[in-house]
Amino acid sequence: MRGVSLEEISAATRISTRFLDAIENGQWDRLPGGVFNRGFIRSIARFLGLDEESLVAEYSLERSDVASAHPAPERSKEIPRNWKPAAVAAVGIALAIAGGFFAYKRYGPSIAARLRGRPGAARSYAARGIGTPNPDSPPTESPLASGTPDSPAAGDQSVPPSAADLELRIEASKPAYVKVVADGKTVFEGTFQAGNVKQFGASDTFEIRSSESSALALQLNGQPISAIGTGQPWSVTLTRDDLKPAAEGSH
Repeated sequence: MRGVSLEEISAATRISTRFLDAIENGQWDRLPGGVFNRGFIRSIARFLGLDEESLVAEYSLERSDVASAHPAPERSKEIPRNWKPAAVAAVGIALAIAGGFFAYKRYGPSIAARLRGRPGAARSYAARGIGTPNPDSPPTESPLASGTPDSPAAGDQSVPPSAADLELRIEASKPAYVKVVADGKTVFEGTFQAGNVKQFGASDTFEIRSSESSALALQLNGQPISAIGTGQPWSVTLTRDDLKPAAEGSH
């Protein structure tokens, strides 16, 4: 009626001519919806010098008539948009799984060692001809977990170090679960406490497993063995090939 083209309105209000054409023809389903539609109408009314509130009221009245004629589609569009409860639940489940995995990695080996240590201790004592210890005594107080830097626990080895071709010395700087297999036979399985030192003998091979590599210092026939990894579960197999050759000056 005022002789203003859609292109002029679009240039002034920055509203797409496609939306302006939809508003002019009452095709509301072609608009974004919600507050955007009212914002478009206010901008157009302001540019044309019309009453903003009056046009918005007319728009709301017409939209309410359309909504009452088609109630079901409007409700079906609004319900699926509330994703917040599902997102919060998903985050909670993810945190619970992550926490459980961290607890398993951090405390699993020590718990497993304690659970295995109680029945295994009695069998180990019986095999060596020693009476079964007091069941109320903690596993860490038994000879399996004791030992001093200069006094190896002789009961934990299948071959005495003095009579073996390979001698393994293990010293712990902090608690860790450890399993030692000498020539295919398990000679120790339990928890090393900080400061524990043990020596084992074998003819051919040692297999050592630990819940934390940084907790142990190894020596094979007096030669230091570097740990694999830092602060992670690890295992290593040692043979005569891991011994360094004698110094060149011995010729």
